[in-house]
Amino acid sequence: MIDKYKHFSAVKLLPLFYLFCAAPVSGLYAQVQNNASLYIGEGANMHVSQGTYNFGTGAASTVTSRSTNYGVLSFAAAVSSANASNSHFINGYFRYYGTDAVIAPVGSNAVLAPVRLVPATTSGVDVAYVRNVPTEVGTSVSSYVNQISAIEYWKLSGASAAVITLTWRASSNISSMLTTSLSDLTIVGYNGSEWVEIPSTFDTVALDGSASTPTAGSITSTSAVSPGTYSAVTLGVKIDTSCFPILASSGNIKTWNGSSWSPSAPQANDPVVINAPFSGSLTCHSITMNANYTLADGDVLDVVRGFTGNGTVIMSPEASLLQRDGSAAPPKIQISKITNPMRRFDYVFLSSPINDFATFFGHISSASNAAVNGSYDTYPNSAFYNFFTDNNGTNSIPVTASNVPIGRGLAATVRYTQGPYNTSTAAGAWYTEKYPVHIKTEGTANNGPIIVPVPDAAGWVRIGNPYPSPLNAVKLLDAMGGNFRKTIYFWTYNTPRQGLQNSATNYNDADYAVYNYSGGVAACQGCQVPSGYIATMQSVYVRKINPSPITFSLTNCIRNLSGNDNFFRNNEAQTGKFWLNLNGSSGSFSQVLIAYSSAGTTAYDNGYDSTRLGNVSTSEFNSLIEGSTTGYAIQTRPLFEPTDIVPLQVVKRAEETFSVTYNDGDGVFATDDVTIYLHDKLLGLYHNLKENGPYTFAQAENVNTDRFEVVYNAEVLSGNEFTAYGAFAYAKDHTFYAHAGLEMKQVEIFDLTGRLVQVYKDINDMKLSRPFNHEQAVYLAKITLINGAVVKQKVINY
Repeated sequence: MIDKYKHFSAVKLLPLFYLFCAAPVSGLYAQVQNNASLYIGEGANMHVSQGTYNFGTGAASTVTSRSTNYGVLSFAAAVSSANASNSHFINGYFRYYGTDAVIAPVGSNAVLAPVRLVPATTSGVDVAYVRNVPTEVGTSVSSYVNQISAIEYWKLSGASAAVITLTWRASSNISSMLTTSLSDLTIVGYNGSEWVEIPSTFDTVALDGSASTPTAGSITSTSAVSPGTYSAVTLGVKIDTSCFPILASSGNIKTWNGSSWSPSAPQANDPVVINAPFSGSLTCHSITMNANYTLADGDVLDVVRGFTGNGTVIMSPEASLLQRDGSAAPPKIQISKITNPMRRFDYVFLSSPINDFATFFGHISSASNAAVNGSYDTYPNSAFYNFFTDNNGTNSIPVTASNVPIGRGLAATVRYTQGPYNTSTAAGAWYTEKYPVHIKTEGTANNGPIIVPVPDAAGWVRIGNPYPSPLNAVKLLDAMGGNFRKTIYFWTYNTPRQGLQNSATNYNDADYAVYNYSGGVAACQGCQVPSGYIATMQSVYVRKINPSPITFSLTNCIRNLSGNDNFFRNNEAQTGKFWLNLNGSSGSFSQVLIAYSSAGTTAYDNGYDSTRLGNVSTSEFNSLIEGSTTGYAIQTRPLFEPTDIVPLQVVKRAEETFSVTYNDGDGVFATDDVTIYLHDKLLGLYHNLKENGPYTFAQAENVNTDRFEVVYNAEVLSGNEFTAYGAFAYAKDHTFYAHAGLEMKQVEIFDLTGRLVQVYKDINDMKLSRPFNHEQAVYLAKITLINGAVVKQKVINY
């Protein structure tokens, strides 16, 4: 027991403390009771190796030096403290050498501000509480942090990283920082240049056992925090992740004179004056445009407020311009886009990025602004004709200069009567020639909230990106609310038009790539899977399901700084997802996405389960929801269980054979821990898609909803018909095929009466292809491998 005032120097402290309390007595841990005032001087380490450090009452105190060479009260692993309070705590530095959770009882100025530490190693981590403004450590705050505490912070040091839990109390004044709820709260750390967000989540049950509220509670980092990266931590409020922060102006004007910035390069909160042509990425508070500003592909101009002056922002196809303040004045822009190579009669979904649709429509209808290969004014007419949009009856109607509101989309068809295309109208003459179409438009950019009128009736409607920066597709799904089926369809014009006459049946709805919260599926082999962005000047199809007038709004909150390279071209606690492809011998392609997420159920979930569009002319591959025959291009199921079984549907629209392949996966499916088997219930076969490659089959009927399913657990597979050693066989065109993971010794084929009809001996190879001249029927193949193992398999001879 420490019962009188002690002032330990660096030399005296360590020996005295170990002598007094560190040695075990009769096999018991020593107890430390501090009822007086204890001071640990510079460079000293008062170490408690066992037991509990008890904070006494009355005038007792535990203080360490806070100098650069600070003193420290350290605990070994399993040592804890008791009875810390606002009147007695460690006023200075605490160190912990364990890896189990420990409460650091630190405080200052009559405030106990404990921190829980869960170190990654036993190397030691130090923490001290400072009751002062964090900006004394550093004044710069990341633009992605709305504000930080003006009252307190904690210093970090030491060799070990640790998961940290910070606490707050009424005097922390957290409630004045929050804009909505505790979900906005975050731990922030100073990284040597600015205060940045450290991923963290508030504790429903706080460190003291009570519920976290704006008055008192705790928050824990989602991973270990390194003192080598962050010298101090505090509490802060992160920005609304759906919007960008509105920073206050510094008042420090930065001017571009043609060769350099004066007096220095601008920061995000600085007003900018452009007095000579400028190019490149920039983040600033506002811009006075006395000259033009050029953005190349990949460049980003991020402006907190607005634009003044007579200059123009000249934008390449993959550049982005964002204004954070939706009420600020937008600039004049000159923007271009380049489509993927297109055939005659192909059409593309467009949307106006400028605030006057009549001007935009005039541009895309002009040979000076819409030209194949960018050959403006070379040909007499625009590269486009036959423009269509959606009316209140959900039918396509011709576009006029006044019937496409900003935020809506239109379809523009490639003209077939002028070069550089061959202008023949013979059937199929337009199949092969493909050229990119260049589009440019000029006008005042759209900015801020845009009320988008949509048809009253339920049905299909094109929604367009009206901004000169990408739209975040997930945020667009959020903005749809319950009035839409939360699925986005990207048109890819992969399949050539089938006839000269103008008819919807000339196009294939399989050319729509599909996207929802779980991800996307491609429209063709090698085509782009939707990445979650809708590029500038692009529109997409969505389906309104509420047959009544609604208000649909687009705002700056759903914009993105990157993603303008995703103008859709052919060729973000989910446990995982994977894609399967169906390829037909006549060239058909269909992709299905199966995802597992806490948001999914085995029933239909809007925004997580998505069908294809109805006018699909090629074969389809879909997943099924139990009890339904509706096929889904994307299906999201509950959190993954290896016993799950996913029924599949194959829709045949041409006489062709098929192969199913594993395309890609993430989460649990990106590892070898989960095997994906395709179960062919007709033949009684289980095929490992990840290891054994494509599964080839033929199908007699047009629609089959009960032949195939996906399973994951070999223990639930049906007996010895499982394709051990990756062996499988099939018959086609009077030929019998088989292959296995080991060499095959012999194959015997029986009919369903048990009669032996064919024997192939002395194979000694992992592949077999031999004549099979027998009637169309079901047979049983008995494959004997080189190691003596036997695999039996049903085979249909087509």
